[in-house]
Amino acid sequence: MSKCAACGKGGDNLKVCTSCEQVSYCNAKCRKAHRSKHKKACRRLAAEKQNNEVVISIDTHAIIERFSKIEVSDEKLFADPPPRDECEICFLPMPHVKSSCGANASYYPCCGKTVCYGCMKASDIEIRRGAMKDCCAFCRLPLPTHKEYVERAKRRLKLNDANAYHMLGCASRDGDMGLPKDMDKALELFFRAAELGSICAHFALGHAYHTGRGVPKDLDRTILHWKLAAIGGHGEARCNLGVIEEHNNGNRDRAMKHFIIAACTGQDESLKGVGEGYKAGYVTKAEYTRILRAYRDSRDEIKSEQRARAGPGF
Repeated sequence: MSKCAACGKGGDNLKVCTSCEQVSYCNAKCRKAHRSKHKKACRRLAAEKQNNEVVISIDTHAIIERFSKIEVSDEKLFADPPPRDECEICFLPMPHVKSSCGANASYYPCCGKTVCYGCMKASDIEIRRGAMKDCCAFCRLPLPTHKEYVERAKRRLKLNDANAYHMLGCASRDGDMGLPKDMDKALELFFRAAELGSICAHFALGHAYHTGRGVPKDLDRTILHWKLAAIGGHGEARCNLGVIEEHNNGNRDRAMKHFIIAACTGQDESLKGVGEGYKAGYVTKAEYTRILRAYRDSRDEIKSEQRARAGPGF
């Protein structure tokens, strides 16, 4: 059953917005009340519809409202991060965030899979030898142009693919993949990606609130999104939380907790924070030794000869 975009009431006799056809209202009063929030999105959605593009309606205000009600307990915040995902081809663990911990990976919108650079390099070698066609390392679909890549990612949006939302958000933010720079569009995509569970989107939203890029500066919302990213295993987000605890709140004990968890997942800057804590007496020698071993083991877990040959910048 559809719901009114203004008051949230459901019904079978709602009137659809005639411009974008993506939201519905109880009556003219609700449509008028919601106009200021919907105006910009309505114009864009109507233009996309006219150009036969994939149209996805995202109620950013509702998502922000849902996030504002989230409370993160210390028990959840300082728990061990979840297990790492594996490469879809070699099945070796990958870092929680690609291009971190000395390993990298790439997302393929043709099949929605994420493949490590080691497997991509192996595929590239076979292509150069003429042993296989220039295609996706997983599904073997021909590799796309930038425009085709974006179109494939847009089709993945209808499948609620968080990686596709995040990738298009980054492209809109940076003006990449042939897309114009559009921070409003980027934030809209990041909010939906975060709602679908993307820790990288949570990190991007925290950074936006921290710097005031596209949204007003808001430390509370910065911390919330970085907490949600950290819980999912985002090492840089957790390191940033440690810095805030240490420098903004003067709470070095909580800062060390963040640094230790992130360092044990292979995050470099957090290991430096633990080292400073050891020098200052906040971390014992035995604990520092344990953390160094955990850091090394975490980095070793994602290493392979194939990935070493590819390097982080393949």
